[in-house]
Amino acid sequence: MGFLDHSTNNIILDAVLTDYGRQQLSLVNSSFNITHFSFGDDEVDYRMIKRYGRAVGKEKIEKNTPIFEAITNPNAALKYRLIGRENVGPAGSAVFLPILISSPASVALSTSATTAASPSRPVTLSLRFQGSPAAEALRDVAQTSFQVKISDRFFTISNAVNGVITSSDAARSSISQGDPNRTAVYIFSVTDPTQPIGFTVSARSLDATTKAVYGKKTSASERTITSVISVIGNRHGTSVDIPVTYVVTSA
Repeated sequence: MGFLDHSTNNIILDAVLTDYGRQQLSLVNSSFNITHFSFGDDEVDYRMIKRYGRAVGKEKIEKNTPIFEAITNPNAALKYRLIGRENVGPAGSAVFLPILISSPASVALSTSATTAASPSRPVTLSLRFQGSPAAEALRDVAQTSFQVKISDRFFTISNAVNGVITSSDAARSSISQGDPNRTAVYIFSVTDPTQPIGFTVSARSLDATTKAVYGKKTSASERTITSVISVIGNRHGTSVDIPVTYVVTSA
């Protein structure tokens, strides 16, 4: 979905279904149901504020920023979602933004002839405020569900902590046929929004061809595959990207 500026006082809304949305709509089984939408500011260069000051920088952003048209590739759109919160409660005037903290900050997996065929690593995610950990403010942005985007070709997730994760088969069905990265979308439904959540990242067993095509040769017998796990809150758009490194034997 995109807002197109035709240099008038009118706002033109350009909305299209993503490739995955079209895929679901084509099933014609009443399963197509839009439950969330998000806004993003991928086009905005906020360095204008720092360079020209708040007043002039804001004006330059409003007048000079090109607006993206709506695109159908879900992996290219909304890289930077806008974050919102209700202006309610004792912390309604707080100015701190919520952030997702991943522990560990990055995931390293490896397999060889002497290790497990499918290595795995647990990940814990906590919602925090940058500068203010006030519990009452945290409740205003508590997430009841998350999207977990992961490359299905190499990884899968399971073992939900403080919630329920959709099955691997259900996540795989979300992959757009036009997606070269085979990005699967898991839905993590949270049990207690005030507590951290967690899941286990597991590497898939790869054949020799997949290792050779997607792995970067780092030694005579090893190749390294790099990817990213994206976790996005469905309620307010708070997100974190977790780098993943998978070292496999090339033989």
